[in-house]
Amino acid sequence: MCRVVPLRKRPGFTLIELLVVIAIIAVLIGLLLPAVQKVREASARMSCSNNIKQIGLATHNISSVTGFLPPVASPDGWTATTLAADSFNGAPYTLFNWILPYVEQDNLYKAQTTGNVPPGAYCGGQYMKKVKTYICPSDPSVSGDGLSFTTNGGANGFAVSCYSANYLVFGNPKGTNDFTCVQGTSRLNATITDGLSNTIFFGEIYGSCSSAGPAAGSAAASLWADSTLPWRPIMCHNTPSKNVNPGYAPCNTFQVQPDSMSTCDPSRGQSAHSQGMNVGLGDGSVRFVSVNITPTTWARACDPRDGAPLGSDW
Repeated sequence: MCRVVPLRKRPGFTLIELLVVIAIIAVLIGLLLPAVQKVREASARMSCSNNIKQIGLATHNISSVTGFLPPVASPDGWTATTLAADSFNGAPYTLFNWILPYVEQDNLYKAQTTGNVPPGAYCGGQYMKKVKTYICPSDPSVSGDGLSFTTNGGANGFAVSCYSANYLVFGNPKGTNDFTCVQGTSRLNATITDGLSNTIFFGEIYGSCSSAGPAAGSAAASLWADSTLPWRPIMCHNTPSKNVNPGYAPCNTFQVQPDSMSTCDPSRGQSAHSQGMNVGLGDGSVRFVSVNITPTTWARACDPRDGAPLGSDW
């Protein structure tokens, strides 16, 4: 006769043991999360750096073809340039319109002047098209469609540029007013007498920027196709409305991670990265500038012809 041996009950976790396990898991997550966030930010910063690199190379390529640098902007989104180099006259474009063929956007460039776009169309008529190379993945002020969040003036229907062109390089500070000053005729070496590796050509900027909310009359944006105030994708303009003035005034230093709709200052650039900003230099290289850079060194690096040495904080 077989004897049936009763199964022994396996003891489960006690409440205390369960709480200890949960506490350990919570600690591990707390330790792991910052590391994951750092990896993501490093990846986004690298992607942003690569975008600036592509913009810098595109600028060199178009300069090789035309002999000149593109103007920083036209007088506004419907007024064509007339005072820039011949290759860049006749359209209401920003620098970022002109370099489209050199960032693998030849079809978009052609669509500005062909097809159903009437002559003189505002900003070339393609201002709502997202250009991946012009968007920094870290920028919190850009919608998933690549549009601005600024509703002032309907800017939320326009695609952004998270990168800005240096007015002191691509404009004409020797002009007499905004109309003439934005229409630059710079050459890579002749105009940049401080040296290409010592001069900032491009910086970062938020796609949406305001100190009083998205609908405020002072709310600005950085729109890759729009030369109209205050939407220009420029830096070193030093004014909230983004109009430019004659002369080489020291460029305002950038903000790091401001709130795009409450503490963002449209008179300067913005970086979505902690500790500093990616900048593109005239030689096509990219550098990460520390948030601790002095205003003097920053201004000297942005001025292409002052002859002043950069500080030790560069």
